[in-house]
Amino acid sequence: MEFIKGALQVVFFVVFIGAGLAAATIISNGLPMTDPPGLLTRALTYLNTNVAQTTQDSAFPELRMIRYQAPPALLSDVARRAAEALGWEVTETNPQTHAVRAVVTTKLFGFQDDVFIRVYAARPSGSALYIHSSSRVGKGDLGTNTRHVMNLTEAVYQLAPPSSRIRDEEEWSLNEEPGLDATPEAGPQAEEGQGAEQNGQSTEEGES
Repeated sequence: MEFIKGALQVVFFVVFIGAGLAAATIISNGLPMTDPPGLLTRALTYLNTNVAQTTQDSAFPELRMIRYQAPPALLSDVARRAAEALGWEVTETNPQTHAVRAVVTTKLFGFQDDVFIRVYAARPSGSALYIHSSSRVGKGDLGTNTRHVMNLTEAVYQLAPPSSRIRDEEEWSLNEEPGLDATPEAGPQAEEGQGAEQNGQSTEEGES
């Protein structure tokens, strides 16, 4: 029943509420719509959530954490430089927790999205990149936050030392649970992620 209800929400939105804008935004975000977990699940997610975050076992392949053979201090510095290279405003950094906070201003409507980055030590070796991107306005981001995560992931990969890139299938784990509990200052706004962090994914208004 919930599945049918969700599907009807998608149909109603596409047919009656800004179908052209929604479709254009999702397309412009260059999202892998046909990849797992499938077209319908992705459409529902992008229309109804405004947060995207990486996890080790996300149902969305592009939102899975990537491990690097590099110490946390080095990888967090690479992440900061990657954010700056993307034109994001880096507002806070914390060398102690290897955390970075940045603000992304979208080009079309000037919406601002908040990105939190933290590097965690991994077992048996290396470090892993946690990224959490959330919209300040809107119920559904049309995949904008997923695009932010994808952009940062690619920028980090390009800037990281080639010797640190790990592309094997070795089992690994984190020394602690990733999340928003180590923001550079006082901590996260808990409401940013509540009700929106399903399958390590999320969403915002018609941004591009």
